[in-house]
Amino acid sequence: MTVLGNYVVLEPERERVLRFAPGSWRVIEATTRDPETGQPTRKRRFEADVIEEDGQPVAKSFSTLSGKLALQLQAMHEDGELYIYKIGITRHALGYRSEYTLRVF
Repeated sequence: MTVLGNYVVLEPERERVLRFAPGSWRVIEATTRDPETGQPTRKRRFEADVIEEDGQPVAKSFSTLSGKLALQLQAMHEDGELYIYKIGITRHALGYRSEYTLRVF
């Protein structure tokens, strides 16, 4: 499967260091399929534009369905920290679920 180059891909146990475009944080209603039941479910997707990935300038989007990660990033958005600092995000895969670690640079 080919992955489009316009989205940030978080590989398990590999930190991505991102710089977000000021004011780009948004919430999008999305319909997805539950991986266990196959049933469609309506979820909120949290998304922001990325202007730097691992030290290289890019024009990509970062998106997550993880409520816990979104709450952390939302708080940083509200404080303005999301746009001032570089944010390191690491995905820890746990079957169909994932946990995320954030670091601020």
